[in-house]
Amino acid sequence: MTDFGMDTDALEEFGGRLARMLYGLEGARNMVDSYDSDYGDHRVKDAMHGFEKHWRDGRKHVKDTGGTLATMAVESVKAFRKLDDDLGKQLRDATKGDGKGDGKGQGGGKKG
Repeated sequence: MTDFGMDTDALEEFGGRLARMLYGLEGARNMVDSYDSDYGDHRVKDAMHGFEKHWRDGRKHVKDTGGTLATMAVESVKAFRKLDDDLGKQLRDATKGDGKGDGKGQGGGKKG
């Protein structure tokens, strides 16, 4: 989790889960085919293969859109973590001079 309150671990996990789900879509046709001998009536087999064919038509769109979303989640995590690290470094660098007698941030300065 970053200091911004963004749960980057959850977002990263979401991207990974989505990618695994999309990978699982690839096996849908094989699963339908593997039950051919169990359907009994040829009408059930034909209906299952008809469903799979129509699903295949929409599956490409689901896979493409889901892949884009998974990539966006992973890239967002990288960007948030980099931003958090960069801002933390800038803050540490900006506060290094405080308390070392240089007068910065302690009300010091020229007396006139």
